[in-house]
Amino acid sequence: MKEIVGKKNIDIEELEDGIIIRYRQRVMTREEAIAAGMEVHDIQHSMKRRTSWHDYSRKGTYMLTLVVRERMALLGTLKGCLEGEVAPYVSYSVLGSAIVLEEQKKINRYYPQVEVWKLCIMPDHLNMIVRIKEDMGEGKHLGKVVAGFKSGCNNVFWKLFNMNETPRHGLFEEGYCDKILMHEGQLDNWKRYLDDNPRRLMMKRQYPAFFTVLTDFEVAGERCKVVGNRFLINIPDKVAVIVHRRYTDDEIDQLRVEWLECGERGGVLVSAAISPKEKEILREAMSRGYKIILLRENGFPKLYKPSGEAFDACAKGVLLQISPWNFHYEKRVITRTQSLYLNSMVERIVGDG
Repeated sequence: MKEIVGKKNIDIEELEDGIIIRYRQRVMTREEAIAAGMEVHDIQHSMKRRTSWHDYSRKGTYMLTLVVRERMALLGTLKGCLEGEVAPYVSYSVLGSAIVLEEQKKINRYYPQVEVWKLCIMPDHLNMIVRIKEDMGEGKHLGKVVAGFKSGCNNVFWKLFNMNETPRHGLFEEGYCDKILMHEGQLDNWKRYLDDNPRRLMMKRQYPAFFTVLTDFEVAGERCKVVGNRFLINIPDKVAVIVHRRYTDDEIDQLRVEWLECGERGGVLVSAAISPKEKEILREAMSRGYKIILLRENGFPKLYKPSGEAFDACAKGVLLQISPWNFHYEKRVITRTQSLYLNSMVERIVGDG
């Protein structure tokens, strides 16, 4: 274990020469940073905000997302189909091809400490997995690498579109989103996510209504945010999946059978999935392809889309996610009051059926 002086412990895992390296980083609190004379800014809630405890000049592996300005589909065209011989894929534009064949290679040329492990070009954004294989030195960090990459892409963009006047806007939106490799299996998940990007986009385009966030939809007398097949609300055969603390193991087993039987006959399982047992039953129901209405403590961020099994469930029309509250970036533990409120909504949704 490698230890860094601070307050809060954060377990981190990184890949080094194909081997998982585990260490613990200790992070200062806001109060300690102020006491140490460090400049502390108010938190800016944004998906593009950097992780405060991480040193982006040190060794690490990251998945980056850069979005084309105004989401213009300048990098390629989605082709293929969900069912057929040609699976969904992105046919690169001249600009997209230049990024793949030229600009991404410049990263390692100008910054030998940095390797591009995987690049995924989508019509209106790109994802890239990069590895800083050794500390970059003073004044150099991941942000500098991204800025240089953007600059190269801008030059190609301006040349292709004959943008000679000044000022000229860049190809990408300001900033970028990064995710830090932290645990075993995460890198493989990233690679699968990037490989599956075209298929997910095709599914979103084929079933747009199931991936659109409705912000003022009435559910059980409440104005809620919803994503998914809202018509599941109208199915009369619904059961409330709520596991109370007083239930014995035998009672839970009996209820589990009844709840899954409801799913098997085409009914809907409704739950806030708060307790471990509720989560376990909902996971099993989703793996079986049953219809589910899931209530969430957190709302939906801008450009939200479900991930993993939830994405496929939305595309198939068997999942509806509901939240009576707005989205927040904080890592909160759901309170008892919130739990009781969501469970009461679950019962009202089932009762309305």
